[in-house]
Amino acid sequence: MEKTRTLLLLLTSSIILFKLYLFPPTQSHEDLKAEPDELELTNLNNNHTWPLLYAKDVVSLNGKNFSEFMGKNRNVMVMFYANWCYWSKKLAPEFAAAAKMLKGEAELVMVDAYLERDLAKEYNILAYPTLYLFVAGVRQFQFFGERTRDIVDFVVDGIAVSYKSLNSWDVISAWVREKMTLGTYSITTTDEAERILTVESKLVLGFLHDLEGMESEELAAASKLHSDVNFYQTTSADVAEFFHIHPKSKRPALIFLHLEAGKATPFRHQFTRLAIANFVTHTKHPLVVTLTIHNAEFVFQDPRKQLWLFAPAYGSDKVILTFEEVAKALKGKLLHVYVEMNSEGVGRRVSQEFGVSGNAPRVIAYSARDAKKYVLNGELTLSSIKSFGEEFLEDKLLNQSDQISETILKLPSQSRASYQLRTHE
Repeated sequence: MEKTRTLLLLLTSSIILFKLYLFPPTQSHEDLKAEPDELELTNLNNNHTWPLLYAKDVVSLNGKNFSEFMGKNRNVMVMFYANWCYWSKKLAPEFAAAAKMLKGEAELVMVDAYLERDLAKEYNILAYPTLYLFVAGVRQFQFFGERTRDIVDFVVDGIAVSYKSLNSWDVISAWVREKMTLGTYSITTTDEAERILTVESKLVLGFLHDLEGMESEELAAASKLHSDVNFYQTTSADVAEFFHIHPKSKRPALIFLHLEAGKATPFRHQFTRLAIANFVTHTKHPLVVTLTIHNAEFVFQDPRKQLWLFAPAYGSDKVILTFEEVAKALKGKLLHVYVEMNSEGVGRRVSQEFGVSGNAPRVIAYSARDAKKYVLNGELTLSSIKSFGEEFLEDKLLNQSDQISETILKLPSQSRASYQLRTHE
């Protein structure tokens, strides 16, 4: 009897071991959080080069080139993986296929988070693989989709999206496209804000009570009417102040930053999609460009004839408004430039190069083609400035020209995040 029991136990154990050999247990998501032991690493080291199979379609990033790559590419989907992770290896071909589908729309990249510990810590990578969509260098969305071939259901940002009978790469690419076409992007820290300022030429920022709800929906709806301007939202007073909104402003508040023109224009209307859209329409093409260290090179290289107003930042409101009226009348014919003549840096230097001194406003016509200037003498009125501009267009000012020094074309560059904007009411 005892021998029979022993034989049965041996037989049962053999069957169990045989089944485990043929059908290993499925690894759970929680298993991905654990690091491999030495035995696992030894077994997997024989196949550690699998990421190289997808190098043609998917860029591999590390701590040295991550920030630079993000700065050069607006929409980037990142797959944080571990070389030893079964699920990372399984997803890789689907991820590479999605990269092919999204070529020209977004970049899909891979980061070995197990080796790149600093990046993993920065983005709180606790499981492999983890997928994030970055917009303008800022992490915006995490992909939570099932990695299956037949039916994929996932929920992102409270929106249920179901893709039936799609391949995994279809799901990933569809999700990326959906997120890329969202109207607004959220900013939560000043580090993110500074990163965004380095890549944008103009943007809209909403300072809201909440990143979801009616205010966010109105802002997103308005953004759909302006594909050439990116819309951002924040609830952080520090971020709002970084973008020239007073941190104690009544919410919702909104501002349009035209970085190349050097202007920050606050929104002062009812916070509705139509009012916001109309505001952006009238603001994104400034009649007058305010010269800054950042846009100076573009201004001097612009082939159009230019009309410049040199005036102090304070006490010149009347002549600035008059100059803007002239810009309206001659819109599209001349480039109109305003220089804060007594400001530190580029304003003072350019004023000296143009031979402008003192505090009295001056209007000068400038031809970038031959680097010559033409000075308007007399009172600065709407009629006199407009006539002066029209004569300049008709080449009737040739007997008044002076040569401008070429040194102004070699002004030092400066990052967008560090220069001051002029608030434009």
